[in-house]
Amino acid sequence: MDHLVTLDYVDEDRIGTVGVCGGGGYAVNAAMTDRRIKALGTVVAADYGRVIREGGLTPGAAIETLEAIGRQRTAEARGAEPLITTYAPTAEQVKQAGITDPDIVDAVDYYQTPRGQHPGSPNRLLFSGLSAALGFDAFHLAEELLTQPLQIIIGDVPGAFGSYRDGFELFNRARSAKKDLFVVEGAGHYDLYDQPEATGKALRKLGEFFKENL
Repeated sequence: MDHLVTLDYVDEDRIGTVGVCGGGGYAVNAAMTDRRIKALGTVVAADYGRVIREGGLTPGAAIETLEAIGRQRTAEARGAEPLITTYAPTAEQVKQAGITDPDIVDAVDYYQTPRGQHPGSPNRLLFSGLSAALGFDAFHLAEELLTQPLQIIIGDVPGAFGSYRDGFELFNRARSAKKDLFVVEGAGHYDLYDQPEATGKALRKLGEFFKENL
């Protein structure tokens, strides 16, 4: 935002923000404390902290992970090599585990095939860095601080990432006087990344929203 307002061709009173998936959660969080964002659109927004906390799928998994992170950080402080883990399972791991959840299956297809694969995203992350994510709540204080016009877009096929649930939660919690929840029928989480039929509907809705509110 600081960079945008230095550009001659940017109208500082007409800046909008769009976020997809985890980026949607970050965009919500940013809009609450940066009033220069005048309108906000989210597409399958997910609260990344909640996704990570629920990733273990068992009670107490988040605490167990934090305990393990603490031990790892201590070890690294004493000279151990950093522990690198993966962000998403491989196709083989998904197959062996019998996972059929559409979000997880589609995540593998998107991030680990030419569909969305990129050299800068090698499916590797620092294990000890997950502690900040585990304590993050993208929608914290939305009832008090999120007042900008808000357009939420989700698909009606729910999956493990919870963007369907998060869409309704964000709609109900946002203080915004002007807010709308648009559900794309027949679309899953990753359909709203790059599948023309689903993204076309989302883009038309976002276009109308920003034209009206910026």
